[in-house]
Amino acid sequence: MLSQKIIEKLRENFIHIGAENPKIGTQDLRWEMCEDGYWVAGFYVGELWLAYMLTGDQAFRNQATMRQPFFEHLLNEPALINHDLGFLFSLSSVAEHKLTGDEKAKVLAIRAAEALRAQFQQCGEFIQAWPLTKINTENRNELAAGRMLIDSFENMALLFWAHKQTGVQSFYDVAVAHAKTAVKHLIREDGSTFHTFKFDAATQQPIRGETLQGFSDDSCWSRGQSWAIHGLSQIYRYSGDIAFLEVARKVADYAIAHLTETSLCPWDYDALVDERGVILDSSASAITCAGLAALAELDPENAERYREAANRMLASLTEHCALFDNPEAQGLLDHGAYFVKRGADRAMLPYGDYFYFEAALRLSGKHDLFW
Repeated sequence: MLSQKIIEKLRENFIHIGAENPKIGTQDLRWEMCEDGYWVAGFYVGELWLAYMLTGDQAFRNQATMRQPFFEHLLNEPALINHDLGFLFSLSSVAEHKLTGDEKAKVLAIRAAEALRAQFQQCGEFIQAWPLTKINTENRNELAAGRMLIDSFENMALLFWAHKQTGVQSFYDVAVAHAKTAVKHLIREDGSTFHTFKFDAATQQPIRGETLQGFSDDSCWSRGQSWAIHGLSQIYRYSGDIAFLEVARKVADYAIAHLTETSLCPWDYDALVDERGVILDSSASAITCAGLAALAELDPENAERYREAANRMLASLTEHCALFDNPEAQGLLDHGAYFVKRGADRAMLPYGDYFYFEAALRLSGKHDLFW
């Protein structure tokens, strides 16, 4: 059973990963670890909580909870606060509270939701990506003001969860307002997507769509597309608004129609093929697979078609990208395309690993997870 193989691989690598949070794989299949507050830090913790959920094994719970200080520190440092708090806290603190009832974890998750809500731009009705900061990682200050990212579809689940926990209506209202703005500006008529959308920093009037990590502004970066598929499925689950289901179908259908012959995602659906051939992105494939499996559970009209596509993708990921047979590998999947335009076109990626595990669970009928 695939989930059992994943669990055993996670257990084998406790000794290598320790109390740190994987960021990106090296060429020799080791992990580089996250710095303070880095946006991917929640995904390995999410894998640990999924393993604990399935096994009840205290070792997985201990591995997950030892990382709680990392997330508490993040909320106490203003320079680390950004639009990715949903990625960070849905799979750590929300998961911990859901599985163990821990009240400190609940408080941390609500604090994170409050910090995410505080970044809502009221005139433009969107959550700001990347605050202006002295840290200025990767020159983001030049990009930050008036910027919305497609990743944010995933982060809305934290706000919806906070609304259910507290009854505070503004959590729900901000999540829905941002999601509607994101649908309007990030999703094209044909179901493809922009990575980012730029607004005037002063007036918050819309300017243009851009695709920073994709092939070009007019192309469709597959990981961005996958965030939309999975994120919109969760937004529909929380809101019940059929408009979100309809657009989730639209982005899902676009992705299915543009997969490779092996039912995996190229790094960008419109990228030209050079001497390297088709560059796959196992992370986009895993996220898309989990999103399709989630949609199948929510959309009876298209359930069979989405489940079949997800099963093909999961089988292909296991055949072409999985690292179970490599005892030196500290992750689950090879062929993650982190940032192709910078030359980072093949690595283990923790979000690919997490969503591979989640997809396997969803396709086995387990949908009560952490989003």
